[in-house]
Amino acid sequence: MPCLVDKEGIHPCFVGDLPPQLAALNRTNISVHELAVRGIAEKDKTKLFQAVLLDPLTSAILTIDEIREMVDALFRENKKYLKGYK
Repeated sequence: MPCLVDKEGIHPCFVGDLPPQLAALNRTNISVHELAVRGIAEKDKTKLFQAVLLDPLTSAILTIDEIREMVDALFRENKKYLKGYK
């Protein structure tokens, strides 16, 4: 939500409904973020992989195998911070 910030505080600005094409674009990104949050909350590596796999930019650039390799590498390199993932 856009906001106006001044010395009196933060003031939300009403903008109304988004045009359908913009709402659809937002939904694709929001779904990826929701899946990533579920993966983090549930410590589920598969859900995190799926979130990265569904990211529009990542899936446009990398193959499924390359995405899996990238996610595996991220988990390997950060294993000391990622205890308890299934």
